[in-house]
Amino acid sequence: MMKRKNNKMTITASGHAEYSAYGSDIVCASFSTLLTHTVNNCTNVSVSDENGTLTAIFLDANRIENKTLLNALKNTVSQLASQYGDYIKITF
Repeated sequence: MMKRKNNKMTITASGHAEYSAYGSDIVCASFSTLLTHTVNNCTNVSVSDENGTLTAIFLDANRIENKTLLNALKNTVSQLASQYGDYIKITF
């Protein structure tokens, strides 16, 4: 789930895609890589991982670099969901 409020963006992710066996699931790996890349390259990000649910709060989502990466994440995850809709669900 991606939720925006003012200058803050919150992304919550949980579960497994179950496209393939654990360790060879391309849908899970793709999403995880996209999210990790975004978190690692944005500034002012708070991340928690509790009970299998990852929450990333981007405190300055309007900063141009963050905005660019968050838009790229949204667009790419949307493409992933359009190709593998049975295995990944997104909410904006």
